[in-house]
Amino acid sequence: MTDTPALDGLLRRALLAYNARALHTGAEAGVHAAAFLTEVAADLLVLMDADDDPVRREFLAEAYRCLTVAADNPLGQSCGEREELVNIACHGLAHALLAGPTGRASEEEVHGFLAEQWTASLLAWSQVFPARLDTVSPPCACGALGTRPVLVPAEGS
Repeated sequence: MTDTPALDGLLRRALLAYNARALHTGAEAGVHAAAFLTEVAADLLVLMDADDDPVRREFLAEAYRCLTVAADNPLGQSCGEREELVNIACHGLAHALLAGPTGRASEEEVHGFLAEQWTASLLAWSQVFPARLDTVSPPCACGALGTRPVLVPAEGS
């Protein structure tokens, strides 16, 4: 049986990484993002091992695979692929969370559920990264916007 609060927490953490655009970070922030995903994947593995439902296990296994590949991908390369892997993991976790007695939730249900869980990128960033990393990530080579906080100088500075 899946621990629903734990699964919900894992989905929340994976969505924070996705919404923070964490997969587009580099340098120390990129290392932190990879470690964050590795922690989520490790926690997911424990949850997956304890689940006895084959349908949920299938979704959890896919989410685990995607998170581990995204975390292991070389930093600074394939950021779009890494981001898509985390997106797939989030969908798998949502499917596992919403799976009922019939076994599967519809894609519409999953998309609606994930849309309700959205977090603005700067708020998500602050929940994934410590404040000391707010300005250390170089802009992503792919040109993605919103991949790190842009600090505005205080008036009178």
